This record gives sequence, C-alpha cells and structure tokens, in this order.
Amino acid sequence: MTTQTDSNSEHNWAWRAGFLAALTSTVSGLLYFLVTLAAMLTGQFTFPPPEWLQVFGGIISLITCPVLVVMMAALHGVTPASKQVLSQAGMGFTLLYALAVSINRFSQLGVVRQAQAAGLGDGIRWFQAYGDYSIMLGMEYLGWAWFLGLGLLCVSPLFSGGRLKGWIRWLMLLYAGMALLGAIGFLLGNWLALLGFAAWGFVLVIITGLMMVYFRSGEKENRSA
Repeated sequence: MTTQTDSNSEHNWAWRAGFLAALTSTVSGLLYFLVTLAAMLTGQFTFPPPEWLQVFGGIISLITCPVLVVMMAALHGVTPASKQVLSQAGMGFTLLYALAVSINRFSQLGVVRQAQAAGLGDGIRWFQAYGDYSIMLGMEYLGWAWFLGLGLLCVSPLFSGGRLKGWIRWLMLLYAGMALLGAIGFLLGNWLALLGFAAWGFVLVIITGLMMVYFRSGEKENRSA
C-alpha cells in the first residue's frame, strides 16, 4: 500500500510540473503571438524585426526553452517504462533545442546588443539574431526547426486513444513536418524556411495548450486512483 502511495505521489509531481510548464509555455507563446500580430497590424513587422520586438522575442525564447525541457521531462516521468525510449529521445532532442536557441538569444541580449550600443559594429552582423547570412539565425533554425521538430516527432506516438490525445499527436506531427521542412528550406535558401516560423509561432502554442489539459486531467485521474 505504501509503495503504491509513494508511486502515485511521484506521478502527481510529474503531472503537476508538466501542467505548470505547459501553462507557462502557452501563456508566453500567446503573448508573443499577440505582440507579433499587433506589430503586423501597425506596420511595424519587418525583416529583420525592429529592435524592441527582437528583445521581446529573445526574452520569451529564454523563458520558453527551460520550460519546454521541464514539460518533456514531466512527460517522460508519466510515460510507461515500455515506451520511455520515445520520451527519453524526445527529451534529449528538446535539450539540444534549448541549448541552441538559448545560445542565440543570450548572446543577442548580451554581447550583440551591448556591442551595437557601444558602436562596435564590425563583425557583429553575422551574430545578429536575424539577418542575411547570420550564424545565429542558423542556430535558431537548428533549435526550433530541426531539434524540436525531431523531439515532437519522437513523442507523438505516445498519444493515442481519445480525442485529446489524437489532437496532440497530429499537431505534433504537423509541427514536426513543418519544422523539418523549414530546416531543409533554410539549408537550401528557399521559401520552405517560412514554414518554420508558422510552426513555432502558431502550432506550438496550440500543442502546449492541449498538453496543459492533458497534464491536468492526468493529475486528477492519478489522485483518484
């Protein structure tokens, strides 16, 4: 009885952590989407984006990166042992995503922004978050498109049975397809790269919103077991 109670308590922590992580990611994603939409409607959305939007996006990304890692770790924690190879692979790819994107955004908000403010523009162009031939834009695609696309592709088979899980599964597959095509488009330098922006700017927030419901319902079922 005690062993069963301890197991339920451990699962409760995982369900709760997953819910809070998915909630945080959804709120930050919605906020970024609304701010970007407002910039579009007011004619301020350009490429590269204005500095204020780049800074805002950098902050949101630095919040989202660790939060998605926690969400995937929680998913691994509630996954049956027979399927944990999928959740572990997904978490590994998500860690690589978080590393790539965090390096880009942390450098953008720190070194690049401060160097530009000091008038030290030589050699900085290649390290800007956006721009032609930007190394850091490559890091951004490596994270959001390639690694996170692979991560969601790995965990998508974990969701089967029921409408909610079906929606999560197909949306994860949609994200993976759009993101990986976006990564290939970035490597080839063609229009397919734009699919990536739609994937992490719109599809991802729907996924995390549904994951929030998934973790909440799982926590309630675990408590009543």
